[in-house]
Amino acid sequence: MRLLTIIGAFLVIFNTSNSQDKTEPENTQADSPIKGKIGLRSFWMSTNYWEDFKNDYALGQSAYLQLQTKEFKGFSIVGKYTVFGRVMSSNLLERDPITGNFNRYEVGLFDVRNPSDDLFGKIEELQIRYRSNKFQAVLGKMDINTPFINPQDGRLSPTYVEGLRLQFQPDSKNQFSADIIGRISPRSTSEWFDIGESIGIYPVGQSEFGQPSKYLGNTSSDFFGVLDWRHRFNSGLQLQLNNTYVDNISNTILSQLNKDWELKDSNNKLVTGLQFIVQNGIGEGGNPDPEKRFKNPNDLNYVVGGRIGIKNERSLLYFNYTRMDGRGRFLNPREWGRDPFFTFIPRERNEGYNFVDAFSTYYQRDWKESGLQFYGYAGIHLLPDPGSNIEVNKYGFPSYAQMNLAGKYTPQNWGKGLDFHLILMSKTNLKSGEMRPQWIYNKVNMIHVNFILNYTIQWN
Repeated sequence: MRLLTIIGAFLVIFNTSNSQDKTEPENTQADSPIKGKIGLRSFWMSTNYWEDFKNDYALGQSAYLQLQTKEFKGFSIVGKYTVFGRVMSSNLLERDPITGNFNRYEVGLFDVRNPSDDLFGKIEELQIRYRSNKFQAVLGKMDINTPFINPQDGRLSPTYVEGLRLQFQPDSKNQFSADIIGRISPRSTSEWFDIGESIGIYPVGQSEFGQPSKYLGNTSSDFFGVLDWRHRFNSGLQLQLNNTYVDNISNTILSQLNKDWELKDSNNKLVTGLQFIVQNGIGEGGNPDPEKRFKNPNDLNYVVGGRIGIKNERSLLYFNYTRMDGRGRFLNPREWGRDPFFTFIPRERNEGYNFVDAFSTYYQRDWKESGLQFYGYAGIHLLPDPGSNIEVNKYGFPSYAQMNLAGKYTPQNWGKGLDFHLILMSKTNLKSGEMRPQWIYNKVNMIHVNFILNYTIQWN
């Protein structure tokens, strides 16, 4: 209560000091006191393996209602409730007969903690907002999109957090933000968790000692904090500095530079990017017992990435490279979000390793007049050997090649609020020699299909 009182007093004082700096002019017309949005999402997913592993499919449906009050002196209240249901699926509770492991992909359309539930719901947002011309604040349950904590790359239920967010934009060149988060509802879950409690909801992999990890239910961490600064130089160079601090576990610093270069006598622009990430363990790594900790406090990891490409109004082409190295494993709880590496390809991540060499390319083509977009990824990810390097290959993943082909369609002349999204993904093993079934199932030598239909209705 003391924290809420302090925050409330701060916002009132800030609002008073900015009373002459309104975000919007007064509207003389009568507005509805509440704005609303209804959203529906249908999601088909299927996975088929080249070998005789268990194939699966699922069709999930979600529906949400979001309400927001009209602003009063900069303040507003937002609430969002979502329900999720299973329309049909294969038996996701049945283990693969060869490996004895459970399904990884399709179960994520539902509640991974209670995969037998056919219907569930949760409050995803419940917040107080304040905004002025240069300052914004949000307190309560909200969405999040930072380099290491984010909605992730698509299911029915993205990741939400509970805490305080402050944003400040003093001018057109600088943006500052700070997040202090004490609870989280990870993607594909129906509950809200304390920070340490949330780590381990997804598969835990192997510990650095070669045994199944034991950090689920044994991780102590009270909060995480994210500081972010973005600056745009007069030359067009864009800088991002981000620090993600996870209490008693790790601290991760990201620095990234991006710039688009004009090409003489051409409608194209040259695209370049550099990325450098450093992560170190802190405190007890989540637990004083080495067998139960999430991260070794002595870890020191770094990631270097580069990007070059070309773009114009209709198309975009990137070539990317990422190198991961250092001491111990680079770790980011998979429950919290995908990695921000240039070489990231949706439906897989490069986390839990000591060293990685990754190469990827991305192509996108837009037909804006018809609402159609095509895009594709292709990449090679060279990982530590899953047999001889268990201590630096947490999930026993072989080196692999991945290709995604996808298309989006947003009708322009009919079906307002509709959009369609199709993703075809293939992952192929690149490891030579012995291949254990556990290194294939849920990992490589598969065809994975996603078809997503979204429909939204808004009113003021």
